[in-house]
Amino acid sequence: MKDERQRYILFKILIDENEFLNKKILLNSIWHSIWKYFGMKEANKIGLWLVEFNISEGYGIIRCSHKTKEIVISALTMISEIFEKRVILSPIKTAGTINKIRQFVI
Repeated sequence: MKDERQRYILFKILIDENEFLNKKILLNSIWHSIWKYFGMKEANKIGLWLVEFNISEGYGIIRCSHKTKEIVISALTMISEIFEKRVILSPIKTAGTINKIRQFVI
């Protein structure tokens, strides 16, 4: 049986107040968005992992399954607020390796 291929998604974070947002809160918000719009059946297939999160630079990198990449991108764009504070998570680039994504960040 073949291993599941991974995809890395680079996204930009636009937010007014940086101090309330951390890795755990962001990941919980992404999971909540996936469960709300796509259900538990799809959420079980995703294999979501927050690889990198840099609030001062305003970006993050998520790893997911290649089959569920579109679901994760849609869930990111559907998040409009976290703890009643306006947030925009905008996907920028998708790649098959983490090195390609990091080249794009630098």
